[in-house]
Amino acid sequence: MNLLSETCGGIEKIGFSAQDVRNVIRDIRRRVFDSGDAECGLVLLRDLQKQSDGNFFYRVDVDEENRVKGLVWVDPRSLNAYKNFGDVVTFDSTYRTNRYDMPFIPITGVNHHYQNILFGFALIRDEKETTYRWVLKTWLEAVDNKPPITIITDQDIALSNAISEVMPNTNHTYCTWHISSKFPEKLSTLYTQYSEFKTDFNACIYKSLSPTEFEGRWEDLKEKYDLENHNLAK
Repeated sequence: MNLLSETCGGIEKIGFSAQDVRNVIRDIRRRVFDSGDAECGLVLLRDLQKQSDGNFFYRVDVDEENRVKGLVWVDPRSLNAYKNFGDVVTFDSTYRTNRYDMPFIPITGVNHHYQNILFGFALIRDEKETTYRWVLKTWLEAVDNKPPITIITDQDIALSNAISEVMPNTNHTYCTWHISSKFPEKLSTLYTQYSEFKTDFNACIYKSLSPTEFEGRWEDLKEKYDLENHNLAK
């Protein structure tokens, strides 16, 4: 849109909006996904369920026109992994590296060897709160309705609301990586101005082993760098 704006002499002269572009992409994506690829995917899931004597779990969500808008599947190995190591779950909906640009959600955790393990998967058409509620409820059905103690996600409001409703007793925390990826932008001035700030800041974030220890380091950090009245938005 920026390129077209410069070429045409202004955004108002393009003749369509960014939302129009998004709508076209959405329609193309739906048409492609409604083609034979969707049916091939469902055939594969049915075959996997049959081969596992019914232990392979999958559910399909369709719209009013009977078009696929969501898939959730959990294989027997993932189910067994969750039973043993499912206290903490990471729910990451940021992957879009598929041909349909659809959010792909690996539901993962860590075993006793600190290795990443899989607890299930979802593929969805949109990131609405209703969609996330369906994914969470369906996945819980697969794991015998045993919610995790803690779930880690990015800062998606729709997902946060869905978790609050579907897993009210689960601790919901935000992923450190998604938060820390904003540090260079938000803290660039402080990084440049104070050579030791980044080290002290990281120690506060990553080496505090309790809320009390974090609060103490945080207060020390603000005092040391005179940040009591500092506004990051500036």
